[in-house]
Amino acid sequence: MAENSDRSKNEITYALFDMDPAVYYQERFAYSNVVGVAAQESRVTRGSVAYQKASNLMDTLRSRVNETGNPALKVLEVGCGSGTFGARIKRFFPDVRLYGVDMSSSCIDIARQNGFDEAVTCDVVQGLPYADDEFDFIYTMDYFGHIEFRSKDAMIGELQRVTKPGGYGFHGIESGFVDYLNCNPKDPEDVVRKYVYMEGHIGVETLEDIVRRFSPFFEVVKAFPFPIRPLLNISNVMTSRFWGEEFCSAFAEIDTPRTRAAADLVIGWVNRYLTDRLLEVYGDRLLRSELGPSNPLIDTMLTGSGFAMITVRKSL
Repeated sequence: MAENSDRSKNEITYALFDMDPAVYYQERFAYSNVVGVAAQESRVTRGSVAYQKASNLMDTLRSRVNETGNPALKVLEVGCGSGTFGARIKRFFPDVRLYGVDMSSSCIDIARQNGFDEAVTCDVVQGLPYADDEFDFIYTMDYFGHIEFRSKDAMIGELQRVTKPGGYGFHGIESGFVDYLNCNPKDPEDVVRKYVYMEGHIGVETLEDIVRRFSPFFEVVKAFPFPIRPLLNISNVMTSRFWGEEFCSAFAEIDTPRTRAAADLVIGWVNRYLTDRLLEVYGDRLLRSELGPSNPLIDTMLTGSGFAMITVRKSL
């Protein structure tokens, strides 16, 4: 039973769950083994469903480079962690000037080894250490789900402040419905508390809520769930048993690193194909609330599988 079902979203804080984010995140995502990995990723890896976070990010950045004719865009990653996504950007866009900020000094030490031109430790919720209108392109990945609801609008305002007029942003954001308001944040057995403690997701909301939150600050030019339901990478399928016991038992008979890679390649292709077709048919904002009459199949697909991607533009 919830300790207080009358609380508001802005009262959902790390302190409520007895967590100190500075301590929790200092080493949580500091992965030294990711240094240099981007240069070793194969075509199979780059075709997988998990890699599509990076490929969608880079497709958006490529469009911006082509549009401006400037390969040396000034790019910022907020919440850069150990710099895996930044390393991929520097591999394929070596002329980009890449900056990163993260609250973990351990992560920043690794990001500096991963190709960032400049990376600094900063509690970004308190503000970004940059001048107004400084960056051509800003992105986050797996970041906003870790930001308390009460701080999200101010954080988006900071992104808007440091983006150049006409500049773009790309944000891969954890999405879905988490019943924070009716959980017991003090009960170690509470499902939501366990979820928050697993990776720190204190502020997950639906894609519709994400778009509404960004809209006062940016034009949201593209928004879609990722991956299309019921697609997941094979590791998550097997762990969650999302596709049922029959499938998981059958796959277990051939389960090897090679078959997992093959499965993720196929799932990645199917997800990209379905997403592209949906965008062609319904436009660049795949929001159920904007698509007209309900269609059970489309409704299910657009429920997504826990993540969303949005592209935003700052007005001139």
